[in-house]
Amino acid sequence: MSLIKSVINELKELYSLYMVFLVVFIGLFTYFADGIHLKTKGNIKESTLAKIIGIVYIIGGPLFYVLLKIL
Repeated sequence: MSLIKSVINELKELYSLYMVFLVVFIGLFTYFADGIHLKTKGNIKESTLAKIIGIVYIIGGPLFYVLLKIL
């Protein structure tokens, strides 16, 4: 149990508000730039996957930050 607490404490120190903005920016870039670029090349499956990954980053980044603040 102490290993889990030490990992959570390390994540709290590393994952700051700056990291949240960075993860959201990466998600936006993946969703818009990669998704559109792949779609214009005809890679529909890859475009859909890039958009899903972008949405996960956009939603998951702030959610992870809030979860770490609660713990």
